[in-house]
Amino acid sequence: MTKIKDLPVNPPDYLGGTARYMWRRLVPLIKSDPTVNEMDKTMVETFCVNYQLMRDSYKHVLENGAVSAVYKTIVNPVNGKVVAKDFTGYKRNPSTQILDSATAKLKALGSELGLTPKGRAELLDLKIPDNDSDKLSVADQVKNILKGGNEK
Repeated sequence: MTKIKDLPVNPPDYLGGTARYMWRRLVPLIKSDPTVNEMDKTMVETFCVNYQLMRDSYKHVLENGAVSAVYKTIVNPVNGKVVAKDFTGYKRNPSTQILDSATAKLKALGSELGLTPKGRAELLDLKIPDNDSDKLSVADQVKNILKGGNEK
C-alpha cells in the first residue's frame, strides 16, 4: 500500500507574492492535524490564491474607492471640443466583487481546513483510524464520559 505523503512545507513554484507567503504561514499550522496530507494540496493552494486575490482587490478598493462617478461627455461634432460633462451616476468598482467572492471562498476553505472555531470543532469529532480498531477517538471518549458511560 502506498503511503500518502505529508503536505510540503515549501510552496509550489507557481505561487508568488502574498499567496506564497500565506502558504508558508498556513501549512505549519494545519500540518499539526494528522488528517491533513498531500491530498489537501489543491485546497491549500486555492486558499492561498484567494487570500492574494482578497488582499490585491482590497488594496485596489482602498486606492480607487468602492464606487466612482460616471459622466457622459458631449462633444461638438463640428470642432470636437467638449461641450458638456453630464453626471450619470456611480459605477461599482469591479474589485469589490472580487473581494466579496474571495472572502466567501476563504471562509468556506478555512472551515474545511480547520481554520475557524467551528471547523476545528468538527475536526475534533473525526475518528482517526488506528491499528487498534477497539480504541475510541478522544472526542468519543469524552462524549462517553459525559453520558455517564465508560465504554471503550
